[in-house]
Amino acid sequence: MAKRLSRRDFLQMAALLTGGAVLAACAPQPAPTQAPAAAQPTATTAAAQPTAPAAPTQAPAAASGKNVRMGVWAGPDEVKYFNQWVKPWQDKGHSVNIEYVDWTTYWTKLPTQFSAGTAADVLEMSNFTLQFGPQGVLADLNPFITSNTDLKMDDFVAVPFEKFTYQGKLISFPMCLTIQALCYNKDIFDKASEPYPDNTWDWTKMVTVAQKLTKDNTGKGPTDSGFDVTNVVQWGAEMSLDEESGWSCLVYQNGTDYWKDNYTTPNFTDPAVVEAFQFLADMINKDQVSPSPAATQKFNGSVFQAGQAAFSRVGTYMLLPYLNNIKGFNWDVTVPPQGPKGRGVMADGIGWSMNQASTVQDDAFALIKYFNTDGQAFEGSQHWAVPILKSAFTSFATPPPEHVATLKEEFDYGHRWPAYTNQQQVDDFIGQKTTDIFNGKEPAAQGLKEIQDFVGPLVKG
Repeated sequence: MAKRLSRRDFLQMAALLTGGAVLAACAPQPAPTQAPAAAQPTATTAAAQPTAPAAPTQAPAAASGKNVRMGVWAGPDEVKYFNQWVKPWQDKGHSVNIEYVDWTTYWTKLPTQFSAGTAADVLEMSNFTLQFGPQGVLADLNPFITSNTDLKMDDFVAVPFEKFTYQGKLISFPMCLTIQALCYNKDIFDKASEPYPDNTWDWTKMVTVAQKLTKDNTGKGPTDSGFDVTNVVQWGAEMSLDEESGWSCLVYQNGTDYWKDNYTTPNFTDPAVVEAFQFLADMINKDQVSPSPAATQKFNGSVFQAGQAAFSRVGTYMLLPYLNNIKGFNWDVTVPPQGPKGRGVMADGIGWSMNQASTVQDDAFALIKYFNTDGQAFEGSQHWAVPILKSAFTSFATPPPEHVATLKEEFDYGHRWPAYTNQQQVDDFIGQKTTDIFNGKEPAAQGLKEIQDFVGPLVKG
């Protein structure tokens, strides 16, 4: 359903928001001098209770049937999905008008709509939600949650709530979760008489098997004399190289984090961070079992989907594209391999926000509540994302792929998406330098030292 937020997408959006003039026109309060404090990543087995503000004088009224405008980004296939998702709510007599636009248009128009007072009542939001916090254009959802006593926050996976909380206000209610998966081509493993990956895999096992399954056009592997990495026809591994599904997870698995002090101090030169980055870079440039960013481009972004990788470590947002597009081979999933210090993934998500200026807030929240409770089973059944409602996970866990249910354990070791001041400049530089590292242009230690020196002053405001 929703396009995932790439680093470039995030930067383009951040530029719109931090450009200043558009949203500043409707800002009732000054921007903070530094990023709001956020709890460090914690286990996600129990959902954090939202900060409880003073209770409203009375509980929000039940949905009255007034028309609720809903803004989402969507392509043609996603329009069909949203229409199916909202239909049971409409069938109960509720009026909902969904305003569909493409991804780029959505984020280009939204700041202007807030300024003009024409933004929708309910808005789909992603990683940059906190950029709206200082502007006061998104309603605090805590009073509505408090008044809806049937909403029990322990019923929801916790981690995304942290990134959607600004100065004690919950300004977006997470609707889903993205975790990670190790997808594997069963046909390649069967042909090589190699056992399928499982939850006993670690970093060493991953590289060892990838070496066996990487082949050039003469059938040689990276441990063979004369292996030609420029003519690989089957990669052993495809490794996500972005922050969300790639290198951040390896850092967590190596027992550390690349930020500390509530994301106000970079930690990129920590030896364990450097080790994690170098391990990933070595898979590409030393072990030669995974394609570089440059080599991946010719596959339109997915070597695994093209049938030319034995396994792929990706975010769960790739499951639906794989299910829709992979026809030529059999595949399945398991949890990602553990690192030297255990397990860890980024547990990210998108959410529903409510326009502070909406004149139908009770009905708007009732719609949000529907999506995040009764509507969660439909969301999971489409394999678009992992439901945020724990009890709805069974809908997502229904095959195919056969072992998708095993991914649930990642709730126990998920980490939130980082947020900090000057996010545009910081993420842009991190993106440039990590790409250089993975393309083999400089060692991990050198590139990460440059990141540390550049971003340190920026995140302190």
